Amino acid sequence: MKKLKQKLLQARSYVSIKTYKRPKIFVILLMVLINIIILVLAAFIALSIDDTFTSFIDAFANGTVKWMLTPNAILEIENPDTLFLAVLVLIIGIVLFSGVIIALTTNTIKEYFEKKDAGSGQIYLENHVLILNWNNKVPELVSDLLFIEDKNVTLMILADVDKATAEKQIMNVIRKNKKKKDKITNINVLVKKGDPLIKSDLHDVSVEQAKAVLIMNKDDHKDIGMNLSKSDLNVIKVILSLGQVPLRKDVTIVSEIKKIETKKKILTLAKIVDSLSGFDIIPICFDRRLGQIIVQTILQKEMEDVYLTLFSFEGAEAYNIGDVSFEDVLMKYSHNVPLARIDHRTFVLSSSEKEAKYQETQHILEPILLKTKDYVASDNMSVYIIGRNNKLQFILESFKAYEELNDNIYETKWIEPSEIHAMVESLNEHNHQAFILLLSDEAQQLDALDANVIDTLIYLEEHLRHENINIVVELLDPKNDALVQGFNIENTIISNKIISLLLSKLALYPKTAIFYENLLTIEKNGDGVDDQAVFIYKAVDVLEESFPIEFAHPHQMLRSIYESFDKSYTLLGYIKDGNMIIFEGSLSTQDPIKLEEDDQLILIAL
Repeated sequence: MKKLKQKLLQARSYVSIKTYKRPKIFVILLMVLINIIILVLAAFIALSIDDTFTSFIDAFANGTVKWMLTPNAILEIENPDTLFLAVLVLIIGIVLFSGVIIALTTNTIKEYFEKKDAGSGQIYLENHVLILNWNNKVPELVSDLLFIEDKNVTLMILADVDKATAEKQIMNVIRKNKKKKDKITNINVLVKKGDPLIKSDLHDVSVEQAKAVLIMNKDDHKDIGMNLSKSDLNVIKVILSLGQVPLRKDVTIVSEIKKIETKKKILTLAKIVDSLSGFDIIPICFDRRLGQIIVQTILQKEMEDVYLTLFSFEGAEAYNIGDVSFEDVLMKYSHNVPLARIDHRTFVLSSSEKEAKYQETQHILEPILLKTKDYVASDNMSVYIIGRNNKLQFILESFKAYEELNDNIYETKWIEPSEIHAMVESLNEHNHQAFILLLSDEAQQLDALDANVIDTLIYLEEHLRHENINIVVELLDPKNDALVQGFNIENTIISNKIISLLLSKLALYPKTAIFYENLLTIEKNGDGVDDQAVFIYKAVDVLEESFPIEFAHPHQMLRSIYESFDKSYTLLGYIKDGNMIIFEGSLSTQDPIKLEEDDQLILIAL
């Protein structure tokens, strides 16, 4: 009895394990087995009650199996006992087998749709852009890519985020940017919930066929030591995880990092880890770059718009056209503005990659040689910084760098929340110009982003009476830009917008990475000049001429500035009556330009 009980327990355990591992297959096989047993028993009964059956095989094949598979066959039975048995077999077959199969099929179809709705299962893609991890910059990034007119882009997002929630956030940003639905034909956006550290999840999004991988920072700012934040550690782990799958050799991997020290660690990984060697890995400390842009925007308020234009997919963009000299660009290509020359490569500003390489210049005119004069930097200034985030250290470093470049003194001071009242009283008492920079707290929840900025703005609006105080605001959530427009603000910098644009650029045009890296670096070259830096000068401050100065078309103006400044500057465009005009399209078309003394020239140092 004990042995029988043990056998039954083992059988129950076996059934339980098989049911848990493969419930559908096990249930189907179990139903088939039960039906076969019922058919066998019914065949024995039919053989005993109906003389028309000559053997068990006859009763099984022409009796019970036929009754189940061909229900109409029971209409030919004359023996009442056999008819009752046949009806009983038919009903049991419908309930136990057909009913179970229908139920399982229905459930399988339901699960299939649920999986697709949730983004589960493998997705077969090729030549796509893969985004790993999710943060509040991703919706802006997707929205920026909608403005690509000459490319079809497939964007796959793999992150620990609900598919419906992610899609809703993306659509909200697209609507905000007023991109009409009927124009969204050049991009496919797919979202899948998963973990980039799991190899099977990477395989499910066809990581092997991705042309670019963007690793987003999870914005977890907790410091775990070794000059490493928790989110930067995750980025490093994801890069190592990518090394475990067979990637394309031409794939570009762009990673968003928080600490500048992490950049060196990632570049070291790319050298010493065999599975990562040969891949183009670009770690970018965006907070460092944003700190520099914020400082430049304080010094010249139009600077943010220049960068947004350069990073945007609307209008002209930067392209690498290879080993072509500046003079050849100016003389042979009608749709290009030469930007920089780096390692025997020339970068130009053009409306498209095709125009950058193949459009020839027409209507060549000689440049107008202009008398120039040295620009006199502005006076010293005081800057008060309220709020703290990862950009603070880079902002302070950038002010120090500009002090050396401009021979100016920028008195920068970080204000504790408890010191704001005393700062306001001091500013109200003294009559000198100053800037107040409000930094957003990036550690807040998504629905509380920029709360500290809005709260401080309300306080300053109520208590600050000095008219010579310029307030510059950094926002993380682009939606809040419209909310603060009613305040007395000199400039608003939307950090996440700038980051998402630059990420998109590096993903689609990795060959321009070195250009953007140099563009956003503040340091002197051998001649003591910050080359490849953007400057905005009022025309009268740098030109010793009678105004207005007339040019036949943009190309003549471009050549005139280039030659007049001894080939040390190239001209991106100009600002007239508050409107920024960045050169694009055919520059040699007859489109006269009248430069007034108050117009501003947008220059890049060479």
